[in-house]
Amino acid sequence: MATTKNWSPELEGLRGVASLWVFLGHIALLVNCKIPIIAVPKLGVDLFILLSGYLMAKNYFERQTKEPWGEWQTIKTFWLRRYFRIAPLYYVLMLVALLAGSYLGEMREIIAGAFPSTATETSRYSDFSFFNVLAHLTFVFGDLPQYAYETALPDWSIGLEMQYYVLFPFIMLLTLRLGFAQALVTLMIVVLAGRYLLPELYTAFPMPSMILIKLHIFIAGMLMAEAVRQRRILFIGLALLAPVASALMNIRMDGVQVFFEALMILGMTGVLWPWQQKNLLQRLFSVPRALLCHRFFTWLGDVSFSVYLLHLLVVTPVIGLLLSHDHLANYGSGARYLITVGICFPIVYLLASVLHRAVEMRGIAIGKRVIQRGNKTERALNLP
Repeated sequence: MATTKNWSPELEGLRGVASLWVFLGHIALLVNCKIPIIAVPKLGVDLFILLSGYLMAKNYFERQTKEPWGEWQTIKTFWLRRYFRIAPLYYVLMLVALLAGSYLGEMREIIAGAFPSTATETSRYSDFSFFNVLAHLTFVFGDLPQYAYETALPDWSIGLEMQYYVLFPFIMLLTLRLGFAQALVTLMIVVLAGRYLLPELYTAFPMPSMILIKLHIFIAGMLMAEAVRQRRILFIGLALLAPVASALMNIRMDGVQVFFEALMILGMTGVLWPWQQKNLLQRLFSVPRALLCHRFFTWLGDVSFSVYLLHLLVVTPVIGLLLSHDHLANYGSGARYLITVGICFPIVYLLASVLHRAVEMRGIAIGKRVIQRGNKTERALNLP
């Protein structure tokens, strides 16, 4: 997500927490350390999704004077911003993942040999087929079950995110026609109905990479943004329909995970809420808010996208090598986990810091120049 002048440090800190959660959760899964909640990295992805829905709606409202929703230029600018925020780093690390795919697959087999419950289809690590590469270059892989989970990257959620970006401007136009709450609740009902009308479509994907499976979580983030903007509790209640939809969809979600989805919605809204007077709730949320605004957490947020895309390229070989040469499997689960985190954390975050500056920031700068040139051309063409 690109930084804007209205970007709050709490949001940056929450992004840092989400990426750290996914990073730590994947390590817990791969070394077979069953840590409650931490070992469920898909909840960290859901936090990312909530943040994305929140930020997209927030920015659209804040920019609507300069960038009216109904204009094609606004939609094109939105898509270009999102493309240049995601694509440059993704393409770099996808190339690395493809080139190192065979080696990563071997390391993954070593891990599965030590911990059979972690086994996955390792052939996906070295799929150099034309259609797999094309699907990932064009970001349509999330809609194609055979390619949605076919690289060494945790990129199923990137395909999901790109689908949301394509739909988002039209969702906002729909809110103008039907009303914000009415349009978003209607969309939640539609995607939930689709689960029962088209059950095979929803269950065809190895990961929830198809937008209909997760659109209700993006919508919850949008409703939270409106709750904070208008200071209206009603929108928080509507956002809490998303965990209900998750439970009714019943796609690899148990009751505990649904509960934590609801808890994330309440917690995130409480942290971002514009408290105008001191009371018990304000004091309760002031502590996590202060922590999230701390320089350490905002730094975690700065590098969060790089960490998310990069971490498995480091974690997988580190665990494979530890199993091969240090007999990691002979240690207790807690020791395995701490050793792996201790080795991987500095490597991943150092590399992510370099990638953030060298690739992410440059990609954003290129995107800004492309948008500026496009706007100048558009104005020139519209001159009488």
